[in-house]
Amino acid sequence: MDPYEKIDEMCNRLIESESSQRISARIKLYSSGVKAKLRNAEYALSQIIDLYNESDSTSSSDDQDFSVTNKLFFYVDSFFAFLYSTFDVMSQVINQKKRIGEDERKVSFKGIKGKLDQSNQLKNLFERISNKRYFRNLEKYRNCSTHRRQIYIQSITVIISETPDYNVTGDITKVRRIICDDPFSLNPTIDQDRELIKCCTNILNKVKSEIINISDNI
Repeated sequence: MDPYEKIDEMCNRLIESESSQRISARIKLYSSGVKAKLRNAEYALSQIIDLYNESDSTSSSDDQDFSVTNKLFFYVDSFFAFLYSTFDVMSQVINQKKRIGEDERKVSFKGIKGKLDQSNQLKNLFERISNKRYFRNLEKYRNCSTHRRQIYIQSITVIISETPDYNVTGDITKVRRIICDDPFSLNPTIDQDRELIKCCTNILNKVKSEIINISDNI
């Protein structure tokens, strides 16, 4: 099922079983917030894809404050920040429905995980997510872009030349962008060859799947 449909289904189900109008209103608010964060992440990725093969030298913009490089870093930072936030906002739904009592200003995915009862199946689900490699990478990229610095991305431009005298358009420029293995490292490496769009798309799809799983288990 589409994650947006699943979130709506979850919201309706939780509200139907809820006696408190105040909590019902908050469940509806935060459910909408989860969808908004997910859409924002998808939009950021769409912009990364659009900018992927551009470079500052080929851009038609004269405004260097908004160069291709600056735009790309902005959308990469936005992607990881918004995508990780889907887990935090989903935790707001759980905080309300399960009567955990955590201050709304302090609710986070990890914080709610620590508050869940050991017998709750959500506890096991949150623990499993926390131990996944994609989640650890998402958390690192998000923390780096939010609290430290721009994530290191290596851009490789390749000019593909074709045999002359054929009916071709000339040289073709290709850009390949690799996101670093560990964003916390002061000496970044790209040994794992994480191509930017493929890496982001993979993490996005996994988060969507987890949001569906969480929605089914609240």
